[in-house]
Amino acid sequence: MQLVTDSHFLIGHAHHTAGKPCQDYALGGVQGNIAYAVVADGCSTGGLTDVGSRTIALTTTRALKGLSRLPGVFGPGQVSLVRGDGIRQASMILGLNPHDMLATCIYAHLSSASNSGFVHLEGDGVVAMKLRSGDIEIFRYDWADNTPFYPSYMDNPNGFIQAHGNDLTAHRLTRQHLLAKADGTFQQFTDEQIPLGRGIQGVTIPIEPPNFANIEFVAIFTDGVTQVENVDWKTAVVDLLAFKTTEGEFAKRRMNRMVKDAQKKGHGPIDDISFSVIKLNQEG
Repeated sequence: MQLVTDSHFLIGHAHHTAGKPCQDYALGGVQGNIAYAVVADGCSTGGLTDVGSRTIALTTTRALKGLSRLPGVFGPGQVSLVRGDGIRQASMILGLNPHDMLATCIYAHLSSASNSGFVHLEGDGVVAMKLRSGDIEIFRYDWADNTPFYPSYMDNPNGFIQAHGNDLTAHRLTRQHLLAKADGTFQQFTDEQIPLGRGIQGVTIPIEPPNFANIEFVAIFTDGVTQVENVDWKTAVVDLLAFKTTEGEFAKRRMNRMVKDAQKKGHGPIDDISFSVIKLNQEG
């Protein structure tokens, strides 16, 4: 199995017209027989979160690449520990404070050696897996009151817990799970309410060997994909995975085309938008 990646991010209409910077960032890459994809979304009411989102994405990437060089398997817990050291170092060098680091993060890690991997979400956003059948399995995550959990809260989550009512059993994170079928219809699976205590640990979607060969693309999106004016969010996800070719900057081309088409109906993405995608090429 050969792994290929690409990513892209764009400023949203609201930030563009307000003269604010793009607070989204996206990365992807291949190292040996592993591939990674990362997106981050800075909080609009935070500090220098355009810098913070990049710092989160870059330190996450550094952790994934470093851990992939070590023997054995690893998971989000190890990524968080290694990334935490990187964030502290970068914050000290750049003079950033915790308010600047308010950014969500989603990352994917796949290995063609083990035919497995995982996607981990900290905050909100969308995860999609396009199957070789043409169907697309989609997961959307939304925190109540538009108040997502940021990785920077992990060292001291008490304030976040209080902001969500101080009840770890309360349902504060919603997961929508659906299938976009190749014939253009949608099949709803479940709407799951996730307790606060479990939500602050992040959400991991494992990709096991039996399913690995059935997947053509693994894609991750910031929540900007759900805020394209006059375009249903599910349609936006499907459009962003409708690649004509997968040579060169295929994600960049696809996003630019989706935005151009969306602007015929309105302002296009209202919020900043980013996505990163891993393509699984079957060899032979």
